[in-house]
Amino acid sequence: MATTDKINSRAMLKEFLRADSKNYQKQLHLLSRWKERIATNPMSDQHCIWQYIVALRHLEYYKNAPQRGWYLIGHVYWAWRLRRLSYKTGFQIPPNTCGKGLTIWHWGSIVINPKTHIGENCTLYPGVLIGHKTPEEGKSATIGNNVFIAAGTKIIGDVTIGDNVTIGVNTVIVKDVPSNVVIAGNPYKIIRRLDGENNR
Repeated sequence: MATTDKINSRAMLKEFLRADSKNYQKQLHLLSRWKERIATNPMSDQHCIWQYIVALRHLEYYKNAPQRGWYLIGHVYWAWRLRRLSYKTGFQIPPNTCGKGLTIWHWGSIVINPKTHIGENCTLYPGVLIGHKTPEEGKSATIGNNVFIAAGTKIIGDVTIGDNVTIGVNTVIVKDVPSNVVIAGNPYKIIRRLDGENNR
């Protein structure tokens, strides 16, 4: 289940970026990066997405560090940079909500409530909304490790989603989801269990 460790050291920052980079290897090499930017369809351009993730992780580091001296300057700079990239990509992902191994495919609106907790190796597609039911309630989802969240998914309220869950396109979730399942629909239904049990 999600613990969402906070980046509080340079070593953890490197660890998170190393895990995040597994699906962005072309962005780590100058020649591959320029080749992709010139030849790739804009819909598949990963350059700004990777820049966004890098900015998010750096802001998390400086946000969790003592707010003084160079750390305060770093906090202001990376908050500014993340905001600019948010305007470009459409992503609104608050610091300290996503565990390491985050993957985002394609530009587009992704909105996550600051009180959300997402585990490791989460995959997000455009149109995802994770929020609370009402401002008075204020609570948001806790999402486990290795969760695939397809385009258009809406996760509303103080729900818990287990580990190893695949969520289909345009699924609406307002109640807890067990681990090791494939779900889809509005409201969601279990399409398949990944632990060998038959759906009933």
